[in-house]
Amino acid sequence: MISVFRPVPPEYDGNSDTTPILPFNYTIEGLNRDVYVKPLHSHNDYWRSQPLFDALSIGAVSVESDVWYFPQGFNVSRTVTQTSDDGLTQTKSNVTHRFRNDEVFVGHSQVFLQPINTLFNLYLNPLFDFLTYVNPVFTVSGNVISTSKDLYSVFYNSPEQPLLLWLDFKTSPNETYDAIRPLLQPFIDNNFLAYYDVEADKLVPGPLVVTITGNLPLEKVEAESKRYTFLDGPLKYFNTSANEAELERWSKLSYVASSSLADLLGDDYESSVHSEFTPSQKNTLGQFFDSAHKYGLKTRIWGDITWPFNLLNSHLLDYYRLGSDLLNVDDLQKAKDLFPAEFVYSTN
Repeated sequence: MISVFRPVPPEYDGNSDTTPILPFNYTIEGLNRDVYVKPLHSHNDYWRSQPLFDALSIGAVSVESDVWYFPQGFNVSRTVTQTSDDGLTQTKSNVTHRFRNDEVFVGHSQVFLQPINTLFNLYLNPLFDFLTYVNPVFTVSGNVISTSKDLYSVFYNSPEQPLLLWLDFKTSPNETYDAIRPLLQPFIDNNFLAYYDVEADKLVPGPLVVTITGNLPLEKVEAESKRYTFLDGPLKYFNTSANEAELERWSKLSYVASSSLADLLGDDYESSVHSEFTPSQKNTLGQFFDSAHKYGLKTRIWGDITWPFNLLNSHLLDYYRLGSDLLNVDDLQKAKDLFPAEFVYSTN
């Protein structure tokens, strides 16, 4: 794999008419030419030193980021302390950052947001560039020809494998949805997004699948005749006493159903924090996966332990063996070694 690095973002305080566009020097070939795709969900992907690119470089098929939208905008003023390279002197300065009301920001909490770290900069702009590059127009003697193929995705060795982009809404669901919808329009215009066609009652595939989790704009999405954003389905609903009409409803709103491990195991959850899954716990989890699959949905569990690693790995491998489609991971480098180099996986 070609070694790549993320450029250092400029010191941008938000006080301009437009947000600078972060440059990047990546290509699909450079990121994952020699990499097999894996059923990994890059949880809190913006934590990485190279958001999005780190996940693509190991073949993770799913990335998730927390997004924030503030219709009135706001300013943040604070004191910043800097230490000299030799560690002998410190200087303090007051800085003010402006968060515009025409941007969607990415970050773990409002305290740690940066004006330059927008959804457009960290995810949408590079993804649109990648998808445009791998889906060119072919001509012969000046005439456009059809290649009669599905659109390619962002995986060099598995162009048929869609990338799943999750947006965890941390602010008002309806206002945040209205803010991201125009950002997705170029993807819609170029047929890059998978969507659910309500009138035809079918899923139309695409190289990018956008799912909203967190604060869900349920009424807005459900009212659309073509749903270009899916909603995170409640996997905990898919149990033996489930309401079939409700599950059918979510099968038309979702691409993936997910829930926390605690929600799925209930009173049996506490023992899983310290031990490998028991046969009974595996049976419970497997039933949730099987039920969601009957409705055409992929599955994911979040909220598992993050340490010790040997127990976490045991849980992740059990999820995979039981049929979960996406493995929720925080450490991409450790997670990629769960599977042998020759392992190939598809979530189509």
